[in-house]
Amino acid sequence: MKSNRFVVVGLAAPALIALVYCGGSSSNTPTTPAPAPPSATPGPAPTFAPLSCDPTPPPLHGIKVKIHSDSGFRKTMDTRPLVEDVDGYCKATGQSGRFCFTRLEGDPQQADCDRMAVGKATDTGRYGPTWTFEGLPCTEGGSEPGCYHHPDNQFLVIAKGNGVVGACASPDVPVGEGSCGGCRIAEASGDCQ
Repeated sequence: MKSNRFVVVGLAAPALIALVYCGGSSSNTPTTPAPAPPSATPGPAPTFAPLSCDPTPPPLHGIKVKIHSDSGFRKTMDTRPLVEDVDGYCKATGQSGRFCFTRLEGDPQQADCDRMAVGKATDTGRYGPTWTFEGLPCTEGGSEPGCYHHPDNQFLVIAKGNGVVGACASPDVPVGEGSCGGCRIAEASGDCQ
């Protein structure tokens, strides 16, 4: 029995010496641990629904730009991507011709198909074209001539004054003929020139 105590004491002594030597204490006084730093409670991870478009759009041919609503000096512009008819895509979506829209108006997949065809705007990061007015990027708002991002829809833009409004797809999307479209606005006309 004595030999077991000697082994336990013999093994415990070096550990106690190391604890004291390293700044520990041999007293039995409990120490209060330092409070843990406050941690931010992580919120739920954002979820993004995948785009649903079957069949997927072929390469972009261009973007059709039109005046959606006209209030004289202030106009809301709208866009629709045009794609090439590859492997009978236009017929498969109920259209005809060498070029067609990604889907017919009212099709439940139209918004996602348009997003796939155009990609995300380089300035806002939202799905839809990157807009310009007279070659200058659109901004978040104002009353001077120019263009201003629509708050809810990147496929729309608010244009004020006369000039050329342009809409271009993301450089990441497949392009056949062209990746942009435009409209020359004149107050006297209710249409693009």
